[in-house]
Amino acid sequence: SDKYRAVALTANTDVAKMLEQCRACLPDYAVMADEAAAEKLASGLRQAGLEQIKVLSGEAGLVEVASMPEADYVMAAIVGAAGLLPSLAAATAGKRILLANKEALVMSGKIFMDEVRNNNALLLPVDSEHNAIFQSMPANYAGDMAASGVRQILLTASGGPFRGCELSELDAVTPEQACAHPNWVMGRKISVDSATMMNKGLEVIEAC
Repeated sequence: SDKYRAVALTANTDVAKMLEQCRACLPDYAVMADEAAAEKLASGLRQAGLEQIKVLSGEAGLVEVASMPEADYVMAAIVGAAGLLPSLAAATAGKRILLANKEALVMSGKIFMDEVRNNNALLLPVDSEHNAIFQSMPANYAGDMAASGVRQILLTASGGPFRGCELSELDAVTPEQACAHPNWVMGRKISVDSATMMNKGLEVIEAC
């Protein structure tokens, strides 16, 4: 808090947690995924004496705060396709984008990267694997691996719950087994993507 100020906070539908974060960070804006949650939040902010915080909702609200002049950095961490348009808006607005949403690059690829380049935005990967790769690359890296003396990039994979399984055993595994990740609780969709290595495929696309 001595170096950064939160201009806007966004959330899905957890009004209680957002209210708690608004009290702690005192942002100018708060965005909820739908109007019902936004109305609840606005009511809670009034009761807390924080009616100066402007409450927005939906995709339009996300795009607005991702591109507003007051924001220098945009942490893009909305899961899935819902994160694409706000992230793209931040790129178009020339922001410093801290990207944790791989789907934005998987879905839009060159379009996203062109927006970053054409608007002098800065794209910094904060997802663990890609951040490690980013830190390992030469400081002047501009996309040409050979010219930078880089032969290959390896993305690590833990293997999740099926790491020790024989190939012949995989036909019989269940979604419940796939969701029993030994290290992380990620929800069913991401857990299954991780166990089947689908998520690693998306990470390869993101890295490219």
